[in-house]
Amino acid sequence: MKLVTAVVMITLLISCGGEETAGEASVQAAPEVATVYLVPVDSIGIEMGDTAYVMGAIEGLAYGPDGNIVILDCALACVRIYSPSGEYLRQISRRGNGPGELQSPAFLGISEDGHLYLTGDGSGILGVHQFDYYTGEWLGSIPSPGTPPTCIEGAEDSFYVRKNIDLDTSSGEPLILISIAKFTLDGEEPTVTYIEDTAPFNPADMASMIELVWYGYDIAADYSNNTCIAPRSTEEAVVIVYGSDGEETGQIKLDLEPVLRTEEEIEMEKLILTAKMSAMDMSRTPPLEPDPYKPLIRGLEIDGDGNIWVQHGGAAVPTFSVFNSSFELMYNAEVTGNPADGNSWRFYIDGNGILAYAEDPADGYQKVYMLEAQQGSQTRH
Repeated sequence: MKLVTAVVMITLLISCGGEETAGEASVQAAPEVATVYLVPVDSIGIEMGDTAYVMGAIEGLAYGPDGNIVILDCALACVRIYSPSGEYLRQISRRGNGPGELQSPAFLGISEDGHLYLTGDGSGILGVHQFDYYTGEWLGSIPSPGTPPTCIEGAEDSFYVRKNIDLDTSSGEPLILISIAKFTLDGEEPTVTYIEDTAPFNPADMASMIELVWYGYDIAADYSNNTCIAPRSTEEAVVIVYGSDGEETGQIKLDLEPVLRTEEEIEMEKLILTAKMSAMDMSRTPPLEPDPYKPLIRGLEIDGDGNIWVQHGGAAVPTFSVFNSSFELMYNAEVTGNPADGNSWRFYIDGNGILAYAEDPADGYQKVYMLEAQQGSQTRH
């Protein structure tokens, strides 16, 4: 059973609402705050030459617990590890159907103790595939009902957070079941469940289906029991913060205006979604029609100090609002310049630093950028 077999029947629109809580922070569009600038200082990736530095199709990015840079390459069906300065070190797994080999890996997460988790098709199984980050040893694969888990994030000890999608036909009307929960090594049942939701099944909107499978929610987890979840939405920008027991501890709401995609951005989004279909072994039958509006939030990270980085969905230049653990807005952060592929940048941020890559690179080949934060001399209103 290929990844597409279960995925092709899944699509929904997700919204999130509710009453304000004592832990809620509401951020208006106009507060005066400092701006920090994210400056690319180095990169990994070349168009042609040494194959250790030629990227196929990046689908996951992280820092290892030792500070090395970890890249999941879906096209090459492997994980590559580079030093903090960008020197190639080693590879984990390869393409194949044997034990510990991969076919269609899609998401990457690394736990605090060095367990590397991949989702997708591998070892003849659709599910979660576990490796020892330090040795590269395959530790086993756990089958998943329905669609293999997506949006995976490494957490404390051997834990990781993932999104599960399944189809329920018991009522006669197909429903999509969505859950976001924390699991541990070899655990088939969650230790903590953060979100459980349902939505009606509508197979007509292929673009929304692919966006749900690959995105749907933005998730961030760190090695200190912190978990944040932001539903992808064009109507509401909200980040829900959870404690170690899975209980909601507060919300961050941003007053962001929806932004229409340009014709060029719509075409770029179609290309990205088509690439996602290809990664899922899906043949493109219906036309793809992305939402004309950009999502209000399109990224979520937690840095080494526990600060929450919320990436704005409408900005042409990658832009974040950064909140402390008390949900207070500290500053904005934006990438310097105006990168042509800025709307397709994806980030990974933790105590080791800031990494980014473009899903649709302007140069025609992918790189991983290492960025540094520099304090700006101006403010934003």
